[in-house]
Amino acid sequence: METTIYYDQIAHFPISLRTVAICLLVALPTAAVSGYLTGKYRRANLLASGKPVDQVVGETTLGAVLALLSLLLAFSFGNALSLAQERKAALVQEAAAISTGFLRADYLPEPGRTKLKSALLEYSETRLLTDQETFRSLEALQRFMGTSLEAQSKLWPITLDATSDPVPPPLKTFVAASINEVLDAHLDRTRTFSNPISHVTQSMILSLALASLFLLGNRAGLVGRELTWRTFVFSGFLFVVLLTISDTMRAVEGSVTTDTTAMNVTIFEMRLALSGGS
Repeated sequence: METTIYYDQIAHFPISLRTVAICLLVALPTAAVSGYLTGKYRRANLLASGKPVDQVVGETTLGAVLALLSLLLAFSFGNALSLAQERKAALVQEAAAISTGFLRADYLPEPGRTKLKSALLEYSETRLLTDQETFRSLEALQRFMGTSLEAQSKLWPITLDATSDPVPPPLKTFVAASINEVLDAHLDRTRTFSNPISHVTQSMILSLALASLFLLGNRAGLVGRELTWRTFVFSGFLFVVLLTISDTMRAVEGSVTTDTTAMNVTIFEMRLALSGGS
């Protein structure tokens, strides 16, 4: 039960970014067309019954919906971008902590030195996020985090064994502090796996985007205007913004992925050191 609660806090995306793009590309202009046809039908009924058509109908509602949509889009994009930057910074910090622990292990006598270095290398290899399927489901997240935590659980016992007597106390503190930083970096990195925008907020933004386009089309149809290209340009801009927000929230999918260069370089250097520099 505790494991499920822990992993349930991490954002996962069952729908691929390509599927999101296709859905938005279809749904947004469809909302405008549906609103236009509804408004046109309502206008025809009003004229057939001899009732007047209000030429400014829906302006206040449309303005309020567009203002609320703009506010939510601004905050959502800002939160998603902020988290993307935090993910990159957390990965660089973790790579630096692992590299520091690896270098400090050189001060330890054998065989503890090589054991600790090998354990750090094994752990770092589990910290790379490259598979898009990792965040597809809760089960995939459990596998990724389980593998990483299993490798992490070996670090402290190996550190205690490697820094046992006759290692001087100052040296024990020197090495143990670096391993503590590695463990702490895991917590900072895991924090960035959370979703910056709740599913409720995402649903609200999508609903407002569809409602705004529906109202735009509805008003055009109701006052007897044609549905012009301007409405579809607005739909296109909404598509780009919504897709960018969804893209930015994903760490390993799309065009705004987390740069893993720092961790890749760290792993390469550790492998090279353990192989004797050959």
